[in-house]
Parts: sequence; structure tokens; C-alpha cells
Amino acid sequence: MGQLSAVVVGGGIGGLAVARGLIRAGWGVQVLEQAPELRPLGAGITLAPNAVRALDALGLGGALHDRAMAQGAAGIRVRRAMDHAHPP
Repeated sequence: MGQLSAVVVGGGIGGLAVARGLIRAGWGVQVLEQAPELRPLGAGITLAPNAVRALDALGLGGALHDRAMAQGAAGIRVRRAMDHAHPP
């Protein structure tokens, strides 16, 4: 049986992560992207701990840690109306 192959449409973070995972699993992958070149846009992103672990599993953790900086703990805090009505 021949090598499995896939076409990934989109060269953003999601498309490239999928392509990387398929390549690591032994697939032949072609990535299609409408932009003429991939280049930095000057924007930053925040990655939750699970996203960092996913990039580590794809073998990209070293490159991430070389270029990134810690921003502190991530999380969402929900405040309910009742918290304001009856303070402790």
C-alpha cells in the first residue's frame, strides 16, 4: 500500500499544525495557501497551557520556547451579579 496523502487548505496556525501532525504520522502533505508568501505580520498570540502542550507533542516546543515569553497564568474568571450584591 502506498503512502497516505492529504491536502491542507490554509497555512495559518491550524493548517500548519495539522500538516505537521500528519507529516509526523508518515503522511505526504501539501499545504495550499492563498497568500503569495508566509511572513510575520507583527501580531502576537496568547497560547493557553493546553496549546503549548499540543505544540510540544508536534515537536515544536523547542522553537516556541526559544521565541516566546511567558505571560503568566491563563484562565477565565467569571463574576456573577450575586458576587457584587453580597460582598463577604
